[in-house]
This record gives sequence, C-alpha cells and structure tokens, in this order.
Amino acid sequence: MGSCTILILTYKGKHHLELLLPTVRESISNYHGKMRIDVMIVDNGRDEATRDFSQDNFPEFHYDFSAVNDYLFSLNAYISRLETDFVLILNDDMRMDKEVLNELIPVISNDSSLFAVTSRIMDWDGIYTASAVRTARYKRGWVYSYYLNPSETQTKYTLYPGGGAAIFRTALFNLLKGFDPLFRPAYYEDADLGVRAWQKGWKTLYHPKAILFHREGGTINDQFKKNRLEQTIYKNQILWMIKNARHPGFLGWFFLLLPYRLLIYFFNSRNHFRALLNSFAKIPDALLKRRELSIRASDTEWLGMLNLPYAGQQLNFGKQ
Repeated sequence: MGSCTILILTYKGKHHLELLLPTVRESISNYHGKMRIDVMIVDNGRDEATRDFSQDNFPEFHYDFSAVNDYLFSLNAYISRLETDFVLILNDDMRMDKEVLNELIPVISNDSSLFAVTSRIMDWDGIYTASAVRTARYKRGWVYSYYLNPSETQTKYTLYPGGGAAIFRTALFNLLKGFDPLFRPAYYEDADLGVRAWQKGWKTLYHPKAILFHREGGTINDQFKKNRLEQTIYKNQILWMIKNARHPGFLGWFFLLLPYRLLIYFFNSRNHFRALLNSFAKIPDALLKRRELSIRASDTEWLGMLNLPYAGQQLNFGKQ
C-alpha cells in the first residue's frame, strides 16, 4: 500500500497556511489511491499563533516547532526520521490542485528508479505557468540552467525537483543526506540535490498535470531584501557549479575567466560583483564536497536525457 508524508515548512506563516491547508485537506480527500497520507507542518518561527490556528482548524495534521530556524535545511532532520516511503515537500505559500496527489503518487510509486517528481507551478490565479522542464548547458567555465517550453504537456525528465514543490523517494533523499547546508540560507539547494541524484543514476521528472499554485516570493520576500536576495542566488549558483559541474575543463575555464568576470561585474552589476566576492570564502568547501561525490553517470550521459519524454522504467543509464 505504501505511505507518504506531506511536509510543509512555514515561518510565522499563519497568513499562508490559512490558504494552503484547506487545499491539502481537499487533495487528501480527493485522493483515489490506497496509500496512507500523513501531514506534518514544521514551523521555523516557533510562532504560537500559527500553531494554534493549525491545531484548532486542522487537528489531524501534526505540527512541530523546529529546534532552530535553518530555512529549508531544517527539514533534513525530519525527513531522516520519516518512516513513510515518500515525502512531498511544500512551501507554505502554495495551494494544491485537488488532483495533484492522484498525479504524483502513481508515477513515483510505480517506478523505483525515480528519485523525485516535480510539479507544474502556476501563478496564484492559474493564468500562467512559472515552471517547466529545466535543462542546462556548459559554455566556457559556466553552467547555464533554464526552463524550456512552459506549455509542455508531456511528462519529461528534468534537471532537478523544486525544493518546495516535489515528491521524493524518502530513502534516496536520505542516502544523499538531504539538502546541502553549503547553500544556506536559500537557493540552489534543490538544484544541487537533483544533480547529485542524476549523478547516481536516479531520475527526476517534470509532471505538467500535477499542479500547484504559488504566490511567487511569498515566503522568501518576507525575510530578504531585494539586493541581498539577488546576491544570495548568484553566489549559490557559483558554488553549485563548482561543486557539481563535471564537464571536461570546466574548472580550468572557470578560474581562468574569473578576473575577467570580476572586472565586468564591477562596472556593470554590483550585486553580481559582491556575490562573486562572497563566494570566495565558500569555494574551498565546494571543492572539498566535489571530491567527495560518488559519480555513476557522466554529465554527458544524464544531460542528454533532459527533456526526453518519460518512458517508464525502460530508460536506464549509469554504471550498472
């Protein structure tokens, strides 16, 4: 029969949970399968008003104060203790389509080679799609990742699962030791997790019929100023590349072009310039983690699978 935990991360998020939790209850009620579905809410803000709202109105959902506010990384400890087969991680600034469990659960439960299935994320009003199949390419010491066609209707292989919008196979998540704290406080921790899974031969899908609705930046904008947010994203992109990129000659090109990029950013983008400088302190950690990775599938091998239509368990790769 199997089991799944819906794991919701919040930070003083009563105003978010008021909109999300009714849709969680509706999605569970509308689920047609036999899998047991549990719900756990993890509060990084230790906010009593948020806890009281949840417990008064949704007593069937478990609620817990995390020991510290460690952003998404707080969930690693919780997931390491889960006994359920799957974990669906949600940001609190989402709402669920009532069919989303009927779309996600059968796909991941029927294919043991899948690491994760990520949802289609639409804007709050369901007017446009903010996500799609994501792919990547190398060019002269840089890795460019980007979305493809947002109107995609086929389930396809994608670069990584969204950290707050995807269902994961719990055992594989824990084998990877979850989200890497190298990327504190936020951003690129999900991209890092997805690439590490691909390097192991574990696949991630984008499922356009599994729909979540998102108030973009609803949570992160509560905690970050615009300049700091941009610098954090760019700094973590650099660390993500250094840790994971395996294309021949990548590191050589990166460090060769580093002075050029510093000069260009100094005159054209102070946020990018500061982000690059801020990354220097963490680059030794990224290089050390790079050496520790166990690679079964080459970048050429798994990058070539991105955007291919899903073919069940027929598509195998990596060192068998």
